[in-house]
Amino acid sequence: MEVTEVEAARAAFDRAAWEDAYLLLSAAKRTGPLEPDDLRRLAVAALLTGRDADRDDAWEGAHHAYLRAGDVPAAVRCAFWLGFNLLQRGEAARGGGWLARAQRQLEACGQDCVEAGYLLFPAGLQRLMAGDVAGAYATFAQAAEIAERFTDPDLETLARHAQGRVLLRRGETREGTRLLDEAMVAVTAGETSPMLTGTVYCSVIEACREIFDVRRAQEWTTALSEWCAAQPDLVPYRGQCLVHRSQLCQLHGDWPQAQEEVKQAHAWLSDPPGQPALGMAYYQQAELQRLRGELEAAEGAYQTANKHGHLPQPGMALLRLAQGRVEAAVAAVRHAVDEADGDRLARAALLTAYVEIMLAAGDVTSARGGADKLAAFAEELAAPLSKRRLRTRSARCCSPKETPQPH
Repeated sequence: MEVTEVEAARAAFDRAAWEDAYLLLSAAKRTGPLEPDDLRRLAVAALLTGRDADRDDAWEGAHHAYLRAGDVPAAVRCAFWLGFNLLQRGEAARGGGWLARAQRQLEACGQDCVEAGYLLFPAGLQRLMAGDVAGAYATFAQAAEIAERFTDPDLETLARHAQGRVLLRRGETREGTRLLDEAMVAVTAGETSPMLTGTVYCSVIEACREIFDVRRAQEWTTALSEWCAAQPDLVPYRGQCLVHRSQLCQLHGDWPQAQEEVKQAHAWLSDPPGQPALGMAYYQQAELQRLRGELEAAEGAYQTANKHGHLPQPGMALLRLAQGRVEAAVAAVRHAVDEADGDRLARAALLTAYVEIMLAAGDVTSARGGADKLAAFAEELAAPLSKRRLRTRSARCCSPKETPQPH
């Protein structure tokens, strides 16, 4: 029996050959309408090969096709992914519009379904961004309960990992990392869909870096690298993975390899254009250039990172210090710390630079205050890296009279 283009596309999709699946489904779509499930497959394949515009068109097409077929929950699921992807790309108006449509359609149909839990996820993110940490946690917990009731591993993993990140923000490090590890068990066991797997991998690695947990960051970055390597066509998460690898090489002092990893990240993230992690790659490039004394190049990379949506602090403030512009460095780092007020993790990430810059400015009192805050944070985390940083900064904050003498 001759295998049709659509059948070949489905087989390619099942074996994670995303490029083949995308090309075959796109060709089949040009010859006639696709089934709703095949439009959904086309959206996923387009997402995983970095074709954002085609991904959006396919999600929209699948949404309407499911509605015509009378499957409102499936249509709502497509609208959720379309809206969520748009929000991740910074298109708040379009993304919010699709999520609002999904909510209205779900309420109108009156069905008790797992999609209600999916729509709670962006609501939880919105509460978190508004500073309502308790409300965000409760919303993610509700989503996790719905996922468990309907046995949906994607939603449960997404919600549990979000709960973990909220707990880290509240200072409950042990319970937060437990939930992150639990989410990663599902991811590494292959229980989640590829588009969800990559999202959670990158989010958990970012969380590990926020709390200076290098061991976990290393472990999950290695796992992400292996997952990406097993899928050569994968685009969105491979570039971000390379940035994480560069960051870890930098921590271990292997600057040449860190530079090579970020160079490869640029290649992956620049084509196709518009990938959110490109700003992160430019920031990492700027960090390496600053540390190597390439100050003019670093300034350009920090500015480009900012244009791509990645805040350039504290790197830009440290660059001003390296340029001898101490007052500008002080102003920049003070502003960054003030902006992070209420976000303990973001604030902690700035304190090391804050202490260093205040010392350079001769403001020992402010430097010691920053070191004390870093000390409290380090005790909460019990993270070896944060404690090493603390000891170094605290020693530098001592006056000559207070500096311990060798025995």
